[in-house]
Amino acid sequence: MQSSIWNRLAAGFVAMLLVVLGGATGYWWIGDGHWPWLDCLYMTVITVTTVGYGETLPGMDTAPYARGFTMLLLVFGTGVLVYFASMITAFVVEGDLRNVLSAQRMRKRTRAMKDHFVVCGAGSTGRHIINELLVTGHRVVAIDMNEAELREIAAANPKAEFSYVVGDATDDEILAQINLPAAKGLGAALSSDKDNLYLVVATRQLSPSARIIARCAEMTHVDKLKRAGADAVVSPNFIGGMRMVSEMLRPSVVKFLDEMLRDKNAPMRIEEVQIAAGSALVGATLREADIRGKHGLNVLAVRPEAGGAWEYNPGPDRALAVGTTVVVLGSSAQVRELKARAEG
Repeated sequence: MQSSIWNRLAAGFVAMLLVVLGGATGYWWIGDGHWPWLDCLYMTVITVTTVGYGETLPGMDTAPYARGFTMLLLVFGTGVLVYFASMITAFVVEGDLRNVLSAQRMRKRTRAMKDHFVVCGAGSTGRHIINELLVTGHRVVAIDMNEAELREIAAANPKAEFSYVVGDATDDEILAQINLPAAKGLGAALSSDKDNLYLVVATRQLSPSARIIARCAEMTHVDKLKRAGADAVVSPNFIGGMRMVSEMLRPSVVKFLDEMLRDKNAPMRIEEVQIAAGSALVGATLREADIRGKHGLNVLAVRPEAGGAWEYNPGPDRALAVGTTVVVLGSSAQVRELKARAEG
């Protein structure tokens, strides 16, 4: 639609330009070059715009064909002017209308979101969170003050279930638009620890079951954020330091993980799947479940229940029970298949 408007606008401009130049040239030719070019141009403009002013070129009343040419210019020139004006109006109105309709669709889609993840802040940290969630096939609602940044993310992921709200994430009216009670989790990735603390408190009040992950610049604020309701707190400074140590001590492992995460052809991830009541996997051993054979997933670890001890590289006789968490390595599609089977 946008290109169509631009094309019609360009066509109207070219037609208007041709009328004005053609009219000025016509008057100059009718006057045998005696009338100055600027006067001919002025006469054309006041004729086409139907202003008139009662002015004419010197000797125009005696010049052959002058009145006939003026009548033709009035008919065709006025029509072209109206067409050009209508194109400008359409460009403004349709553009504004498109933006309004797009915003309405976005708000409606955002309010209808369920089992989604909310990311507050689309800056250096938040954008990586959003991209990873979208790559792994999750629904995401982002909040940020920078609309251009949000539009860029949306344009880069046209098929993803992505929605956004432009505004201050600490504003209660903004939080009311993202259906927090139905959200699976929230990432508080604002630059200020104080703002992230407010988000944790507000989210925990609205959604007691949501998993809340908060960004923290100062390590002294970690306990405060956890006491406020955050399930986990991540410090970019701490993570950065650990990454640098890993690069020094185990560079091949770091390279393997980086390439695994960045591979666009086969996006492999380490994911967790929990066995639910009613699943056919309840009571089965890993050998009987045949997760590798049926889903192509490698089982890395198993935890019998929340808070229990992890069992790494579990054997084939490890039994699965309700609440057992299985950590696997594979693609997002493979993980979705296993999750559907585990949920029953």
